[in-house]
Formats: sequence, C-alpha cells, structure tokens
Amino acid sequence: MDAKPKLKALIVLNPVSGMGNPDQLQAYCQNEFEKAGWQVDFYRTQTDDDISAVVRASINDSCSLVVASGGDGTIAAVAAGMVDSQVPLGILPSGTWNAIARNLAIPLYLPHAVSLILGEHSLNRLDLMAVGDSIHMMNLGIGFSAAMIQNTGREEKRNFGIFAYLGNVVSQLFGLQLKRYRLDIDGQHIKIRASEIMVANFGIVGLRAFENALDIHPDDGKVDLIVVRARTILDAPVLLWSLLVKREKRTPIHRIFSGCENITITGTPPAVVQADGEIIGKTPVEIKVLPRCVQVITPVPRRTLLEEIDFLNPLTHSPER
Repeated sequence: MDAKPKLKALIVLNPVSGMGNPDQLQAYCQNEFEKAGWQVDFYRTQTDDDISAVVRASINDSCSLVVASGGDGTIAAVAAGMVDSQVPLGILPSGTWNAIARNLAIPLYLPHAVSLILGEHSLNRLDLMAVGDSIHMMNLGIGFSAAMIQNTGREEKRNFGIFAYLGNVVSQLFGLQLKRYRLDIDGQHIKIRASEIMVANFGIVGLRAFENALDIHPDDGKVDLIVVRARTILDAPVLLWSLLVKREKRTPIHRIFSGCENITITGTPPAVVQADGEIIGKTPVEIKVLPRCVQVITPVPRRTLLEEIDFLNPLTHSPER
C-alpha cells in the first residue's frame, strides 16, 4: 500500500533578520515540520529579490502552507504573494521588533511559534494595502516615522535591535516640523499640515492594547489615517492622553480618518514614505485597500470569564427536549 503523500510547505527565511543563527533556525524547523508529516522547502531571502514571486510560484506548485521567518518586512513581502489565496500564512517572528506578531498575539519564542503553526490554531483573513506594484501589511508612514527609519541603518538594527532606533527617536522628536499635505480619501479631499501621517492597517507600534484603544484592526476592511500635528516634544503626552485615554478622533494635535477603498497623499514639498519599516519612495503615494485577502495562522481566541461560565453551564448547551 502506497504511503500517503506528504503535504508541501515553503519556509521563507530571512538570514539577516534579527540576531539569531539562521542555520540553527532552519535545522530546527526542518526537524519539527518533517516530524509533523510535512515536506519542507526553504528559501533564503537575498537583497532586492522578489519574495512575492517566489511565494506565488510555490503556491502554484501545490504548496499547502507558507511560513515567513523574519521581521515585519519579510512577513509583509511573503503575504504580498498570497493575495486571494486559500493557502494559510504561518509566522515565525525573528526581526528587530516583530510588530505584526505582537499585534496578532503570535509567540515570539521560536518553539512556541512553530507549535502554533503545527498545532491548534485559528485562521484569520486580514486586510492588506497595495501601493503601486507593491503590497504592504502593517502601516505606511510619512514624516517622523519615515525619517527615523531612513536614519537607522540595517547593520545598526542587526547589532542593537530595537535600541538602534532610540537615538533617532530623540533627535526626530526635537526636530518636528509641520508640512503641507493633501489627502484624498475615498473621494473626500482634505488639506492639512502635519508632522506625521500614519496610514494604519494594524501594528503601529506592535502593542495590541494600543491598536485596540484606537479601534484599529487588521480584519475590518479599512485603514485608519492618524494625522499628527505635534510641534514639539511637549505635545507627546497630550497626544497620548487624547488618543489612548479619551479616545478622541479629533483634537488640535491630531485627527483620525478612515478609508475603505483608495487613498492618495500628496506632500508639499515631496516627503519620504516608509511602509512596513522600509523606505519606499516619496509622496505622492497612492494606497488601495485590499480587504480580507490573506489567511494568517493566529492563536485560538481565549474565552472571557463570562463566556467560559456560559460554555460550562449544561443548561445553556443541553439539547431541547
């Protein structure tokens, strides 16, 4: 009797992401996935290669699972090759900060992340953003965030992790500048001055409580534009208070807009743009929302205490007589 054919999985591994050993990571994943009955192919990313094309080719070749091992940029690039696919995306976070994994409650410890993919999990359909020919998963920023990323080198991030950003954060906060922008959001035209414009699908800072407070979710079919008009570092506490505590959508320091289809941002003069932690060019930038177009493996949601009591109550789950 012929043995049952193994399911095929592709693991896309960024060998320069984070501070771990890529050879050890690959050996561990190969052992665990093969024990679980998977045939595994590995693809190690290189500078300027087309990760999305590699992923699409693998899916067309009967791949049943794609796993991204790397930081937020690697995960977003892999997801870009899976738009409207029925193949699920697993995430093994190994980047500098891992904002996507943190937002989705995916374990940062490798064995636990592998166990999630191979064991019990949920499948969530998440939104993506198309910018020209590229697709992004998390956020797009103009102003403070783009300048911070532009001034932090790859080698600095590899050597110092999240701490590589700290010096640039301080210098940028002391050099905030208001610039002129025009926003075109689903046909609505807005002229505004801002020190930062963040187009958030999710994962602004990788803290789920932060995104929940702002009502920003990766599966709601929209993106949210947070327009910040802070002039000095002294505006930061007021901004955080109005956003996180009072949850206001409009104050003198910030405004929040939502877009479901198409957004265009034009800067005067043109401003640098980052998406998912990588510099992608300058304004004007056009963004198209791709609602619920990629399946991602996430933990099974935990029941609240009231849900657990209801679940254990035999009266609420007994068959009708």
